[in-house]
Amino acid sequence: MKKNRVIALLVGITIATTVSNIYANANFKVRNIRGSSEEISTQINKDAFRKSEEAILINDESDIDSISATPLAYLKNAPIITTEWKRIDSKTTKYIKDSGIKKITIIGGLKNVSKTVEVKLNKLGIETNRIYGADRYETAIKIANEIKKESKQKSDEVIIISSTAGIENSIAITDFACKNNIPILWGDDNNLDPIIKYVRNKKFKKVYAIGDGERFKYYAKEGIKNVKLIKEINPYDTNMKYITDLYKGKRLDTIYTINIDYGNKGDISQYLSLPVAAAKQNIPILICNENFSHNQERFIEKNVTEIIEVGQEVGKYSIWNTFKSASFIKAMILLVVIIIIIVRGMKIAI
Repeated sequence: MKKNRVIALLVGITIATTVSNIYANANFKVRNIRGSSEEISTQINKDAFRKSEEAILINDESDIDSISATPLAYLKNAPIITTEWKRIDSKTTKYIKDSGIKKITIIGGLKNVSKTVEVKLNKLGIETNRIYGADRYETAIKIANEIKKESKQKSDEVIIISSTAGIENSIAITDFACKNNIPILWGDDNNLDPIIKYVRNKKFKKVYAIGDGERFKYYAKEGIKNVKLIKEINPYDTNMKYITDLYKGKRLDTIYTINIDYGNKGDISQYLSLPVAAAKQNIPILICNENFSHNQERFIEKNVTEIIEVGQEVGKYSIWNTFKSASFIKAMILLVVIIIIIVRGMKIAI
């Protein structure tokens, strides 16, 4: 009997926590940007960069490189354009012509963007150059060097993102990085030495280290002076604090929303062009899961009149949507496992 009460109490607390925050969805205008990765990229860039002399070109699967390239693109006032490895979309080349782009920096080697694509751009009269390294970590360092070389306003800050951090954290920090001219590096949790050495050599005065891994936090704190450890965002509060801090005192009529799976396996291929475009437009990106959380809908009601929904739809907050969401189902499975462990422990104790 006592065991049954414990189980009922645990389940009851969880369900009560989930359903007590019933919230009526606010009224707001929604605009959608849909299509393939290249089509979404082109539409985003048309909205934010009608005319530009330069652009960044990146493989539509190179999500890590695109994050590192975002502050450089912002510095150059350049859109990030996505392409397949061997073929560049006709709508993309039309956008390049129409926007007056004369120079394109390709991020990645020939395994990322083929020589065929580069030759096609050259035939259009576009000057091309490449930035790439042996891996994502070295590529990020080379992009950081380019930022320092091109920037008139020198920055003594840098961001390091853990290799095990959820991909949502990288999108959350891009607006701050762009506005403050801060390079974004990636730290291999199994070997932070190259990044630590680079940061020391460049004498950065402030380092933001994003990640929850114990190994990452330990070596970042031990190896780098003036480091500020930043926790990863979660699916409930998401990146709203980043937004409110960065746009404090400013009116937020419009936001972008994106729907991604939280974690380092999340797919952001639809959104590679978005962070630099959003930073240029001064429109924050609200990072969502399948449905708005209660906190997100409260935030929207207070601040937003228009949502630009990029890629997959984000569902309204409701009890039913909460119950049927993948994140809730995973949480319930975890709860059941915990209950089983508790019950087995109680049996042993008895």
